[in-house]
Amino acid sequence: MKKLIPPVMGALIMFGALVPVAHAATISLLPSNPAVSPGDTLDLTVQGSDFTSTTDGGSFTAAWDPSVLLLTGVSIFDPPWDLPFVSDADPTDGILDTVSVVTFGAPVGPNFSIAVLSFDVVGAGTTNVTLADDPLFGGWSAPGAIPITVSYVDAVVTSTPVPLPATVWLFGSALIGLVGVARRKAA
Repeated sequence: MKKLIPPVMGALIMFGALVPVAHAATISLLPSNPAVSPGDTLDLTVQGSDFTSTTDGGSFTAAWDPSVLLLTGVSIFDPPWDLPFVSDADPTDGILDTVSVVTFGAPVGPNFSIAVLSFDVVGAGTTNVTLADDPLFGGWSAPGAIPITVSYVDAVVTSTPVPLPATVWLFGSALIGLVGVARRKAA
């Protein structure tokens, strides 16, 4: 029995090396690591990639820190999506309730654009913008309502206040000095 174990293990290892690696379908936010400042606007593109089977639609939800970002709109790509549905009960809570897309034409894949999430940057800080399968409508499906397992890749948004340049501080101190000289001359 001991003599049989090394050849069997070797055969299993070689067989494992010959089996193609399956890539999971991925939904990502692009850009994945934007740097912004309060007062800026930010667009994040929701992009599907590596779908080994085509899809006829799906749905997701999104979340972020509302003290950093305020959602101002969702634009669905058409084509490929024929029937979009977007629901956001409270635009100030940092949760996009549902984005659902369906195509009635040819199924979509392997790489495709889904939507653009538009934000106003309202505060300083760092927030993850996370995506997940929508619990109400489910996730993504292949034609025939066959579920597709999807991995979500979030974006990390960093918002930093824009520092005032040194020239502003110098100008301000010079202005105060001129006011002081003018007062002295008036007295």
